[in-house]
Amino acid sequence: MTDWKKIAAALDPPIPEPDIEKLLPVMETLEAAFRPLQRTLTPEDDV
Repeated sequence: MTDWKKIAAALDPPIPEPDIEKLLPVMETLEAAFRPLQRTLTPEDDV
């Protein structure tokens, strides 16, 4: 899984810690939903 806290901290300006805690469940859910779809893409797919 992606370390969303590390990514948020690396942004300029960084995402405030209280906001990160709210966003983490959403980002993890989206990643879990889209990661399997990503594996089905081929180089010929038009994304």
